[in-house]
Amino acid sequence: MQLEGAHIVVVGLGISGIALVRFLTRRKARVTVTDASSRTSLADRIARIADTGAIVEAGGHLTGTFTSADMVVLSPGVPHTIAPVREAMRRGVPVMGEIELAARFISEPIVAVTGTNGKTTTTALIGEMLRQSGIRAFVGGNIGAPLIGYADTTGAQRADVAVVELSSFQLDTVDTFHPAVGVLLNITPDHLDRYPDFEAYAAAKHRLFARQTKDDIAVLNAADPLTEPAAGIQSR
Repeated sequence: MQLEGAHIVVVGLGISGIALVRFLTRRKARVTVTDASSRTSLADRIARIADTGAIVEAGGHLTGTFTSADMVVLSPGVPHTIAPVREAMRRGVPVMGEIELAARFISEPIVAVTGTNGKTTTTALIGEMLRQSGIRAFVGGNIGAPLIGYADTTGAQRADVAVVELSSFQLDTVDTFHPAVGVLLNITPDHLDRYPDFEAYAAAKHRLFARQTKDDIAVLNAADPLTEPAAGIQSR
């Protein structure tokens, strides 16, 4: 993926947004970061990226910023349904989430865990099991360190396996992402203020398996039939 010289808009200046700005500017992209919060409330975060040269637009999202970009990258939790994002997509601007971008720069196997309940405990447990087995593991994603931060590491900082917790919000904006192992623990009604209905929420969770191949592994909860997508799974 060619990032040098590209105008990339990062939406949201949280922990992942800051990591995105650093990742992109290190690869010589021209970055504009936009956040709905006021510049005053973002002062500490803006200070953390002051050395990157990124442009910061605070206090709202300008549609023109989105439509003039070469690519838009959403921080976790930023809805892909907000008007500026929809307009950018309508005009053909590529839109992706932080997880999708990060995965394109990670060659190590990824174990991805999602579900309505228990995903943080399960992600941490898998990471610790790997470490106790002598396998270097990065643990993060929706918990702790952003995956894009791991993608920005080199050499001895790299792990053997990346174990990531994923929310439905993060799965909304994946495209080519396919974990070597995808784990779906359970699905119960949640976040229905963001999704039009329970089926849409479940479909977001099922995106975990959408791009898996026959060489990948899907782990489902046999006690919860909702964890299996109606369209079936191509992986093992």
